[in-house]
Amino acid sequence: MGSVLFGTAATGSSGGSDSRGDGLAPDAQKANIFDPSAIKAVLDLATVQALRKTYEEDHTHSNLKLAIGFLACLVGIAAYVYPISFPDNKQFLKWCVILYFAFSSLIQAISTVFFRDVIFVTQAKSFPSEKDHFYIRVISKLPRYETKYSLTFTAILNDKPHGFERSFDIQKYFDAEGYFYEKRYGSEVENFVRDTVKNAGKKKAQ
Repeated sequence: MGSVLFGTAATGSSGGSDSRGDGLAPDAQKANIFDPSAIKAVLDLATVQALRKTYEEDHTHSNLKLAIGFLACLVGIAAYVYPISFPDNKQFLKWCVILYFAFSSLIQAISTVFFRDVIFVTQAKSFPSEKDHFYIRVISKLPRYETKYSLTFTAILNDKPHGFERSFDIQKYFDAEGYFYEKRYGSEVENFVRDTVKNAGKKKAQ
């Protein structure tokens, strides 16, 4: 991904002028357009900020990982302060090592298997004038050497997932120098959220 790709869609400069004609000046935030991970990090953060305007974040999985990590720390402390000296404590140390790696593996499994690429999970929220509740899980992807940043919004309604995906051409939101058009991107994400909830409601009614 190079500056040539961005040059075809934007010629904005660090001076804050907007060549796209939509009245939105580049935000102060800047990313290295040669680094896909930096571009994705900026877009992920902007996506989360746009979602937080309407939804509260569910920290359950983060708290779970913290709790498991705390247990792993306790195991390490127990191995260190155990009053019986080596080699009489070998059996105890063996179980401490096993438990520590078990807890560490569990944290890794939660992160890579159940929440891979997940950047945001909303708290349960009800549809307007209805009792049914739903929550949204957001997954983002930006394949290497590509300019399409994709968001997958999965609305979980009555334990049934309804997935909706949209791709964003990153050339529309970064100029040739890497300045990010956050307001434009944020407004499009907010529209996508509204469409997701609306379409999920339609599927529920079917």
